[in-house]
Amino acid sequence: MKISRQLLLFMIIIVMGGCGNVITEDQLIGGTWLVTNGYEDGEIGGDPVCPGYEEGMEFIDEEKVYVFAEEKEISYSLSESDEGMEITFFYPNDIDFYKITMENEDAFGLNGSGMSKTRNCYFEREK
Repeated sequence: MKISRQLLLFMIIIVMGGCGNVITEDQLIGGTWLVTNGYEDGEIGGDPVCPGYEEGMEFIDEEKVYVFAEEKEISYSLSESDEGMEITFFYPNDIDFYKITMENEDAFGLNGSGMSKTRNCYFEREK
């Protein structure tokens, strides 16, 4: 019986730990997000490398984001993975994949995935 209680406690800790990292669309909607720094390995600093997003963006709703450098709305989606939260931007002829980390309600970092692995940038919300 003692082993099963420890296992149950361990499972609860794992589940609760994972819940704190979920990012929702509601957290991104509102205000203009501007690039202020680079963002590598969870650290803020350095030069941002995020072509197409360097002029900022505005999340319009749960599916659309306006990208200022592109001067157009594109689709996006958030999803959970084994490595944390991911955001995908859908262009007509391209898709960008990033790991997204919410630092606080007014700041998040992006780290590229796949072909975009060298890309990174840190955004702050301008209200």
